[in-house]
Order: sequence, then C-alpha cells, then structure tokens
Amino acid sequence: RPNILALKPYSSARDEFSGNEGIFLDANENPYGTLNRYPDPHQKALKTKLSEVKN
Repeated sequence: RPNILALKPYSSARDEFSGNEGIFLDANENPYGTLNRYPDPHQKALKTKLSEVKN
C-alpha cells in the first residue's frame, strides 16, 4: 500500500537531541536526580553503623 509506505517513522525528541545533557520534562524526568521514596529494605547502612558501635 503506497500510503503506508509513504509514512515517515516516528522520531522522538530524544532521538533528535544531539547534546550531552538534557532533561525531558515532558517525559516525566526529574531534574533533581533520583527520588529515595522508600528506605533500603535490608538496612545495610544502619546495620554497618550498628556493628561498628556494638563491635
């Protein structure tokens, strides 16, 4: 079908962006880095500090 063959493929803003850094707010990207909403379930940092204190 010629009308299907004539369609241009989708190109996102990410594909067209040529810079090193960029934040695409329309893609729900966070400009402030990762969000630590939930604590570590294994509590590794806390256990390490407690083991240093308690020896």
